[in-house]
Order: sequence, then C-alpha cells, then structure tokens
Amino acid sequence: MKRRAITILTVAVLAAAWLLAALPAGAGLWRITVREAATAAGERVLLSEIAEPSGEFPADAWAVLGATPLWYAPEAVGRVAVIPSAKVMEGLRYYLRDAPVEYALPNQLTMRRGGRVVSGQELRAMAVETLTPKIEALGAEAKLLSVSAPDHLFADDNASVGIEVAEVQPGRTTFRYVVTGPGARILQQAPAEAVVEHFGRVPVAIKNILPKDGAAMEQIAYVYERRNLAGIKGRVFEPGDGQWRARKGVGTGQVLMADDMEPMPLIVRGDQVKLIYQGRAVRLTMLAEAMTDGAPGGKITVKNNKFAKEITGLVKDKTTVVVQ
Repeated sequence: MKRRAITILTVAVLAAAWLLAALPAGAGLWRITVREAATAAGERVLLSEIAEPSGEFPADAWAVLGATPLWYAPEAVGRVAVIPSAKVMEGLRYYLRDAPVEYALPNQLTMRRGGRVVSGQELRAMAVETLTPKIEALGAEAKLLSVSAPDHLFADDNASVGIEVAEVQPGRTTFRYVVTGPGARILQQAPAEAVVEHFGRVPVAIKNILPKDGAAMEQIAYVYERRNLAGIKGRVFEPGDGQWRARKGVGTGQVLMADDMEPMPLIVRGDQVKLIYQGRAVRLTMLAEAMTDGAPGGKITVKNNKFAKEITGLVKDKTTVVVQ
C-alpha cells in the first residue's frame, strides 16, 4: 500500500513538472474547474473524472495532468459520497502539489462509484424536448417559460432517464424524471416543474351578473378579452348555441367560468303553466304556478291555483307540466 501511494505521488509530481516545463514564461496559471457531481470508474478518483480545464489549457498538458490519481472513490459501486469544498481543495493541493494551476470549486463535490452523471443542462434539454409538443397542442399563444430541474442525476451505465408528465396546463406544471434499469425497473425518481404561459380569449363580465340572471347569456353582459390562462383555474364558460343563466354571482371584470353558469330552464319559478293530470282513464287540465325551475324532461314543483296544493310533475315544454 505504501509503495502504491509513493507511485501515485510520483506520477503527480512528474505531471506537475511536465506542466511547469510546458508553461510559457510569464504566463498566468492555468485554470481547472471542478464539477458539482462526478463518477469514478475505478478504485481511485482521476482528476479528469471530477474536473475539466478552462481557457487555453493545452490538450496534451491536460492529457497528462487529467490522468493523475487522487483520493479513493467510494468503496462500493453505486455508493455516493459528498465532499466539502475545503476537503476537495486539500486533496488537490496534496496530490497535484506544485502544478501551475488554479482551481474553481463548487460548494461541495458529490461523488459516485460507477455509472454516469446526467447534468442539469441535459435534464432541462430533455424537458424542453418532451414538453414542447404538448405545449404547442394547447394553442398558438402557448409557450414554455422555464424549467426547474435537478442539478444532476446519477444513472447506471445500462439505465435510461425519461420524463413522466400527466398533463400540461397554463401556469405551473409538475413532472418527474424517472431513471429506469433493466426490466423497466424504476431505480430513481426526481420531481421537477415547468412554467407555461398561455394567452387566450375568454368571456369577461362587463357588469355585475346576479344569480339566476338570464342576461349573462346576452352580449351586453360580457365581452371577450385576451387573458393569460395561467391565472385562471377551472374550465372557462363557452356559450355555444344554448341558453344559459348565472348559477352564482359574477363581478365586473371577472372571467365567466363553466361552474358559474347553468342551462336556462324552460320554466322559471313564478311562471304560469298548464298542469295536466294524465291518468289511465282520465285527463284533467288546469292552471298552476311554477314553484321551482324546470329543465326539459326534468322534475318541477307546481302549485295548483284552485286548491293551493303543491305537486311534482315533469316539464313537457315551456308552458306545460304533466303529472302521471
């Protein structure tokens, strides 16, 4: 073990000496940037596995220095270790000794034995590729504003990384990265989020609309405005060709939602209707007053004008209620 350590230090010293010889006179120090996450293929961590050269670092010089063995990797394959920045610097100075380089370090280095690192940049690119067709399907004025992805993911060499998203909607959309191994076995899942902007034309009340107000169906009660749908929760009201009225009050400037509206009943409370008693051998007709609203074919309560008795019947048309 001692002889092995001496050999490693000798390699590092020779690499440093080679770099010193290659450094032009009067030139500044070469720069090495340490990654936030890295994997080690073998027992020892190599410099090239955790760092990359910056600026005009000569390729042949990096080939020599990058092969320098450093500290021990996590013992078991798949094991992860988190190394503080100070410890990383201490190890680099020990193993690289007099190499003419300066270091740019993250707050910590996350090391894994075996496998590969999928960077945050790669993860965001995957999200953009997956989400873009779904966002385009929302409409011409929908676009992806941002993606919040993990800084990195570790994956085995034979594992794949994919994205699962249930539904893309305006505003914040959650999804997840899934690391899958052989046999479709899920090895890891990581949550993520995307922000989607989507503008569209929606009906907006231009005056207060009261509950049971049939004027909500009239153009004098609302206008269409271009709004960001990200701030609208629920399904927007679509008038179509039907007759509608307000189920609950809607204030001026508010978007008309589907839950705010209901089909306009054929018979409205207070209407005078023709009440028909339809029996097996008898048929009676008299006037009655609607005590509740009634939709086509639906139940309605009416009061017989002659006997002041409330009866439940079925709406036949806008003037007729049938009791069988």
